[in-house]
Amino acid sequence: GVVWLMLGVVPSKGFEAPKQRLAEALSAHERGSLAEHMLRDVLAALDDLEGTLVISRDEATLNAARWLGARVMLEKGNGGYSAAVHQAGEMLASEGVTAMMHVPGDVPLISRDEVKRIVALPENIPGACVVPSRDFDGTNCLALWPPDLIEPAFGPDSFRRHCQILEDLGVKPVVLELDGFALDIDTPEDLRLFCMGQNNCGSLQYLQASGISARILSD
Repeated sequence: GVVWLMLGVVPSKGFEAPKQRLAEALSAHERGSLAEHMLRDVLAALDDLEGTLVISRDEATLNAARWLGARVMLEKGNGGYSAAVHQAGEMLASEGVTAMMHVPGDVPLISRDEVKRIVALPENIPGACVVPSRDFDGTNCLALWPPDLIEPAFGPDSFRRHCQILEDLGVKPVVLELDGFALDIDTPEDLRLFCMGQNNCGSLQYLQASGISARILSD
């Protein structure tokens, strides 16, 4: 049988200028700190995988990820998010890795149990799992076996688009709705929802300890 090996892939724009859409709610420094805390939460949830690869063009992010125990990869070119995931997938496939689980760096509520549910899925190769964002617009996890099965197409309406690309290939994706994956912190509204929650992740602790949470909920 195939030795099953699934690795996590987490692309990051870096801590310097992330999340422009949060600019009306958070200062540049606060956005950077939140991005770093979220990356830590995501990597902690992926800890049971065989390994996790963080891909970025930002040296500070790669250093932080290395320090947190992840493998790092310098993003080539300027192709953006989808190209970064594709670059990682091609490299992992060339190394003989059987599957990759792409997870964005801004879903701090994901849990190890949810990650395990995705790992437990694959039976037949090729295959895929697509986890939608809460509005069923974005893709907050794209698991592919093999890792280079498709060229990803993130962005608005990517959940439907990824399902279509896979079906056109003859691969019926497993769609999992997972609460922790559903909330990506992209807009002030996402941030408010996150601050209202009870989860004890590091990102929420940071928002509470810094006073940001109280400020956002009082607006």
